[in-house]
Amino acid sequence: MKKKTMMKGLSLLLCGAMFLGMTGCGKKEEKAETTAKKESGDATEIVFWHSYSGATEEALKSIIDGYNEGRGKEKNIHVELVYQGYEGTDKVTLAYQTKDYDNAPDINVGLTSTLPSVMEMGWSVSAQDFMEKEGAEVTKDTFYEQLQRACTYKDEMVAIPFSNSIPLLYYNVDMLKEAGFTEPPKTMDELTEYVEALTVKEGDEVKRYGLNMQVKRYQLMQFCVSQNENSFFGDKEGGRTDVMEKITAGEDGTMEAFLEKLQALLETGGYKYVEDNINEEFAQGLSAMVIMSSSRLGTMDELMDGKYMTAFLPKVNEEDTNGAAVGGSCLNIFDRGDEERLDAAWDVVQYCVSPESQYTFSTASGYLPVNVECENMEEMKKYYEEKPQYKVALDQMKVANPLSQESFDPTYNEINGIITETMLEFCQGTKNVEETVTSIVDQCNASLDEYHAANG
Repeated sequence: MKKKTMMKGLSLLLCGAMFLGMTGCGKKEEKAETTAKKESGDATEIVFWHSYSGATEEALKSIIDGYNEGRGKEKNIHVELVYQGYEGTDKVTLAYQTKDYDNAPDINVGLTSTLPSVMEMGWSVSAQDFMEKEGAEVTKDTFYEQLQRACTYKDEMVAIPFSNSIPLLYYNVDMLKEAGFTEPPKTMDELTEYVEALTVKEGDEVKRYGLNMQVKRYQLMQFCVSQNENSFFGDKEGGRTDVMEKITAGEDGTMEAFLEKLQALLETGGYKYVEDNINEEFAQGLSAMVIMSSSRLGTMDELMDGKYMTAFLPKVNEEDTNGAAVGGSCLNIFDRGDEERLDAAWDVVQYCVSPESQYTFSTASGYLPVNVECENMEEMKKYYEEKPQYKVALDQMKVANPLSQESFDPTYNEINGIITETMLEFCQGTKNVEETVTSIVDQCNASLDEYHAANG
């Protein structure tokens, strides 16, 4: 197996939303054997770390139970699911740094956006190594091109797509009809028009917002990279060809273009720019529209019993061609010093992304079905007919340019904090468009400069 070499001193803060990716020190050849040789007849134990809860966790448990009771039993492999919250990759990193391989996973769920950091760990195994083996059930062609690209670093597909999502416009159909609209807005200009019409005020008090959306790192990046095929947010194609060194969205005009449209939205007085209880407020009719991840679909079904619809993310400009970018998490595989165990982990991963498993996982969670064959299943076709909100997410991804991707920024958590704080200042009116662009670019580039100075 090919292994990635370590980057000296690389360290990232834990991402509050999903996970942390960091590297440690030590050479790969120093890795010790991790487990005692299993006794004859003992099953190969695979440890699978995850961060899911609710219906998503139950769906994963169902998949793994099916594996353990069927294919796993036949192959003498058993999977142990371990909930690690949002600290899974942090714990993986600590285990690697301290060479505590016995207390580490074979499989971990982690954000695609921090894949370069994960791959710098000497025991991270590239998914492409497995997919290129003769007889592999899962190859690159198992996945949509957009998802292949989401998991690609330095021209290599290093992880397996799994819990991937895409931003959607959620809207209250009845409210739009009452306001005279027969279809959802397709551009930011139309969105502004709709927000103005859908907002309900009593004096200066807003009783119903036309739109609720908070712009953080992912949202800002989304509206930038969606504009054209050369909009990567950062250099090195957004960190995919090599480690990103600077933000480029301030140079190509994409950030400025979005902020100018957002300014018009703010001037309506009907745009709520902080999230608060965004799910519940939309369900209660306090917002006519919201922009959120497709991973919220399952939650919205529970809250609204399907009494809403979804649409593509509105374009910044009518002529934009790139489309929305996928986000979310992937499956990383780690070599714990046992070749048999490594092969078993790959067998589990292949099972998890089979069409049948993806049907179970996607319909329970709202995450995209990553296997291209899943949408052709009769069960999935029927599900999409009954719940067209879910199909909108898949349709939007399929028409997006594969180059439209979330960047691989090595100081993920810090950049998210910079963008979140600065965008709040913009929405509150304390910074104009030019000041906001300059502040974000300068602060993010300073963070990247500091990172590169520390890591050569």
